[in-house]
Amino acid sequence: MKRLGRRNFIKISALMAVLISLLRFLPKPSPREIKVVRPPGAIVEEEFLKKCIRCGRCVEACSTNGTGTLELCTFSDGFNVVGTPKINAYKAPCEARFGRCEGVLPCVKACPTGALIWVEPHEIKLGSVEWLRERCIAFKGGHCLVCYEVCPVEEAIIVREVNIRKGRKLVTVRIPIFNSEACIGCGRCVNACPAIPKALVLTPKGARRPKPSS
Repeated sequence: MKRLGRRNFIKISALMAVLISLLRFLPKPSPREIKVVRPPGAIVEEEFLKKCIRCGRCVEACSTNGTGTLELCTFSDGFNVVGTPKINAYKAPCEARFGRCEGVLPCVKACPTGALIWVEPHEIKLGSVEWLRERCIAFKGGHCLVCYEVCPVEEAIIVREVNIRKGRKLVTVRIPIFNSEACIGCGRCVNACPAIPKALVLTPKGARRPKPSS
């Protein structure tokens, strides 16, 4: 991705300032209505939307020095969040914990407004994973536990044997069990899932969002 020049940055900032002023007239989303997974260090949503100027610098930093998981929200994510950053685990996982960005956080360092603030590795929880068992290869009797194999967090995913019916027979299969409290929402399992369509969805449920310093 090309770096933003000074002129382009000023133009984008001006356009985003207009957009932000318009967004203030819209009803604020409640935590339950937030559907996108924010970058590490994203402050509580109401304050985040006030501070984020939609400049895209965090996305650029992620593309250059991170995994490239960050992208800008579109109208399909909701008008209130257009132009703000989100994690797309289908593109790449977030490695703010147990990876290349731990202790570095290039997206946070690139943020000019404090919409993203520094958080220690142990404080990072971006969300959790939803398991769609009807899509899961393992649940359908296939030999797949890729999600378990790539997960870096102890106890976030465990393996359990269950009996499922295939035709007239009961078959014992090994399936993943997800612990939403232990999950940090990095998206490694989502990214690695080989099912088509994928059996895992990264959600913001359970995310820990820091409060901005006063």
